[in-house]
Amino acid sequence: MKKIILVLLLLSPILVSNAQTGLGLWASASVEKKLNKKFTISLDGQARFVENISYIQTYLADLGLDYKINKHFNIAGNYRFSNRRKNELKDFKNRHRFYGDLSYNNKFKKFKFENRLRYQHQFQDNDGEIGFDASYLRNKIEFSFPNKSKLTPYLSGDLFYKIGSNFDQIRPKIGVTYKFNKVNSFDASVLTNINLMDEIPTNPIIGLNYKLKL
Repeated sequence: MKKIILVLLLLSPILVSNAQTGLGLWASASVEKKLNKKFTISLDGQARFVENISYIQTYLADLGLDYKINKHFNIAGNYRFSNRRKNELKDFKNRHRFYGDLSYNNKFKKFKFENRLRYQHQFQDNDGEIGFDASYLRNKIEFSFPNKSKLTPYLSGDLFYKIGSNFDQIRPKIGVTYKFNKVNSFDASVLTNINLMDEIPTNPIIGLNYKLKL
């Protein structure tokens, strides 16, 4: 835990310098259960805070099933239910998302490389915002540095392509995972969503996640 606090302190100058632009927080917890050598089921819950972490804009839950093809390839299918509002004065509106992943991972010397290709479709309910009724292809590349310590730093980039339109967003992320033991781990990160179509200010987001592997 002391090491996690140290990492957060090292990241704090970045967060403080950007706090006035609308600091966000994505706080989540997840649990994974290995059914057998090939299949793993997962459940995730997350709350997303905005406006300098002043209120919850979105809360969601993901249910997924992962299949290990071989040593390097995995496929997964997932469903997400979310409630989201435009601002703190609006009502929450529910949305549904379905997404599938094809992932490749390998080790190169001391580094681990992972490439995840995702197809996702999300449709809106009740509020008529057709902007949320869209399909995306997302390509995420991540490099991590497994080592003898309990800390694993990583760096990733997630590129969004709106099908039939353009590449409209990229999500860079830097973070570290602390492994307490074989079943418990904690992840702390800083990420941002960069709009590639408009000159919209990018706000930093703190990511915190607790994971339990059964």
